[in-house]
Amino acid sequence: MSDAKLPLIHKAPVEGLAVHVARTGLAIGDSARLDRLSDGRIGVFARLRKRILGVIPHHREGLVGRLGPVAEEIVSPSLAHGDDLRVRIIDLVPEHLANGFPPEVYISVWGDPRHLQPILSAVDLPPAPPDPTPRPPKGLRGLRTV
Repeated sequence: MSDAKLPLIHKAPVEGLAVHVARTGLAIGDSARLDRLSDGRIGVFARLRKRILGVIPHHREGLVGRLGPVAEEIVSPSLAHGDDLRVRIIDLVPEHLANGFPPEVYISVWGDPRHLQPILSAVDLPPAPPDPTPRPPKGLRGLRTV
């Protein structure tokens, strides 16, 4: 099999942020990892800057937030099979730039698409309608069909 990674999720928001984005030292392009939390959801973990005694900077891996239900549905089969996933922070809006809105962190997930499953049932989308039978065009009575 090929070791090439393909995008599983191009851009997914991290929900329930557990950190102050501006104080953690997160930047676009930082690597992260996905892991199951104690409640069964998928958490996003990254290397965060924390201060010891409020003065000395120290880097430690910590929980950034969790994935939403649709992104979790896409990624969970790959996590269950133990696939190697490449997770990067691709966009973030810290508190001081959010203009009164909540801060945002977005990730992209790359991996092997072998374990992807259709997610139509997860989002409750109706099934695709059947193709209609083609009808001959009206007003062209003199033409013969071969």
